[in-house]
Amino acid sequence: MRRVPFTRLQEAVFHIERAYTPLNIQAEATTTARLDAERLATAARRACEAYPVVKGRRRRDDSGPTDYAWVIPDGPADVPLETVDSDDADLGGLRRRFYGRRFDLERELPIRLLVVRGGGTDGGDRLCVCASHVSMDGVGALRVLYALLVAYRGDDPTPHPVEKSPREMIRTIRPTDPRRRLRSMGAAARRLSYLFDPPARLSAGDSSSVEWRFAHRHLDADLTRRLIGGGPEESTVNDLLLAALHLTIDRWNASAPDGPDKIGLMMPVNVRPQERFYDGVGLYTLFDSVTTDASHRRDVARTLSRVTEQTRHTKRSDRPLGYLEWWHLASATLPLSVRKRLPRLLDGPGERLLDTAVLSNLGRIPDLPALPEGTFEQLWFTPPCWPPTPVSIGVATVGNRLHLGFRYIRSGFDAAAAESFADRFCEQLRATVRDTTGG
Repeated sequence: MRRVPFTRLQEAVFHIERAYTPLNIQAEATTTARLDAERLATAARRACEAYPVVKGRRRRDDSGPTDYAWVIPDGPADVPLETVDSDDADLGGLRRRFYGRRFDLERELPIRLLVVRGGGTDGGDRLCVCASHVSMDGVGALRVLYALLVAYRGDDPTPHPVEKSPREMIRTIRPTDPRRRLRSMGAAARRLSYLFDPPARLSAGDSSSVEWRFAHRHLDADLTRRLIGGGPEESTVNDLLLAALHLTIDRWNASAPDGPDKIGLMMPVNVRPQERFYDGVGLYTLFDSVTTDASHRRDVARTLSRVTEQTRHTKRSDRPLGYLEWWHLASATLPLSVRKRLPRLLDGPGERLLDTAVLSNLGRIPDLPALPEGTFEQLWFTPPCWPPTPVSIGVATVGNRLHLGFRYIRSGFDAAAAESFADRFCEQLRATVRDTTGG
């Protein structure tokens, strides 16, 4: 048995989740195959052996920097696996239950699986993965899925030693120069300006009981190709996606002209080294915000220029690391009883510090391992969302197709509104590509 201390980033997410809503990651793939449940369970155990940190359970540990640790047993671990016939279940309700239940990390592994029989393509199955964001990010959840599928087809997943844990990775990305750390903290502190100039809101859903609603879209190969090519000058596919979302929200909120004209999008930032960008199971994601006001959204070109300017600055600066430095300071100086209550600063006026929506782009991810029988047809994921940030979009490109997952706070978006918002975003994305690339 081994003990691996929580990183301070994991501790922060843990306290936020305890104060608010479950922060679970959704990943789904449709197949043309009928998955063997027993074989899948065995493959999941082998995936946990390849990534032992997935076997960890939370324990109090006063000897570490955060008062918590992952306890990793030496023996095998069984990943919870549920099988449901699509004819006997409402997929929307099934998703709300499966993805909406908080993990008890003292007793459960931070991942669970669901197979929906006949819920895939041409009568095949749908494979659903729910992962705790306390333990891992979207890339980490996909790494576990990939290892599981490699084991399912009979091959050995590549071992990933516990020594290469989130704690070591986070240590390598933190600035060592105290002056750089102070500059990053200063840049992050500028977010306090949100208190006086908050971003617009998409809906006024009920925050007392959070349930999610999901939608997904899949772009054709031609639009994907033009998107991947990026926009003018230094604009990337991510910039095009962010610009399109800013414009979609602007049009969506047109019926509420008296609200704030600033739109803020939370943009998760993968801080893994470039050579390991799609490797490692852990929480290696920080964030930054990309904002526009009404003057930037007068036309597509201005919106894209404003977005590109900010994302370029994010790549050059340490601002995302500044939020981590502030939590390091809090964790080092405040007792646990106080740190547990810090997320409540986001209540009431503190809600003004939160963005309008979330867009997380995993980029072009490796192709899914082949199945012994049948194929994978579609893959998508969504990051968590919460009031008053009631929409999150997950983006992943596999092969020549870009896949979009949408997650909504159910009380703020009924089924028709959820589908309409997804359609409007896709329409705006096509228009953004057309107007900026000439395609």
